[in-house]
Amino acid sequence: MTNSPIASESGSESRSESRSESQSERVTFGVIAQATEGEVAERVEKLVGWMSERVGLPVERRAAGSYEALADEVRAGTIDVAWLPPIVFVRLGDAVQPLGSIVRAGKAAYESALVMRADSKIDSLNGLVGVRAGWIDPWSAAGFVLPRMNLALRGIDPRRCFRTETFHGSHRAAIEALAAGACDVVGTYARADEAGVVAGGWTEVTSDVRVLATFGAIPPDVIGVRSGLAEDLREKLRDALRLACASDEIRPLVRDIFGGDEMREGLAPGYDELKASLATASSRGIFD
Repeated sequence: MTNSPIASESGSESRSESRSESQSERVTFGVIAQATEGEVAERVEKLVGWMSERVGLPVERRAAGSYEALADEVRAGTIDVAWLPPIVFVRLGDAVQPLGSIVRAGKAAYESALVMRADSKIDSLNGLVGVRAGWIDPWSAAGFVLPRMNLALRGIDPRRCFRTETFHGSHRAAIEALAAGACDVVGTYARADEAGVVAGGWTEVTSDVRVLATFGAIPPDVIGVRSGLAEDLREKLRDALRLACASDEIRPLVRDIFGGDEMREGLAPGYDELKASLATASSRGIFD
């Protein structure tokens, strides 16, 4: 049904260096188009404009139509720095280098959740047989990959379980489809607060949602640069993101875009485990 989110491609390093650094006149900041529509797109434009002044080159937003398209553009060298969901980062391998992750309230990881409307009669994972599943993207960790892996671990074959499966491109769009009755269950992201209350992006759309199950920690999204990017430009981008998170003026903008306002440099824990789990699931055909 989908391409494996862990499969690798050859030649990525050479393609990622396709644009000469000496001829670089701008920096492209890649994002998933569906995840940065409307007001979020406007905020990204403001952030990259602010970064341009610190980097010394125009920084331009470049919206990719899907998670896979984002990876392809990083690999091809048409995107220099990008907001990379976990599966995209893993998929890119050596074609990308992490600058860090932006986290909130000291919490880097989040969880995958299966959610449904509050009036749904589904009361267990076994009750998912024959229902209509709504997903985010074939490369979304929280919104497809992790739920699929965990259903398989619990003896529920995700390749045969659902009556229909649809992809909606963003967490918001999937929740809107759920609220409209276009699907019965949705895979999305979630976090538990200090009181243990689980919430996620659905709170921005509707309160008429309940959580069926959550599936453990997922490492945070990565702000990464293509491996062929010049070291001095990489450092300027890292410094600009540091300053953005430290600025009283810009920090709220960063929080609105990324859901966090603290820059943690390097790669967060959990990626080795995620990559190993993906390889095992892919070898067993879970994503076929």
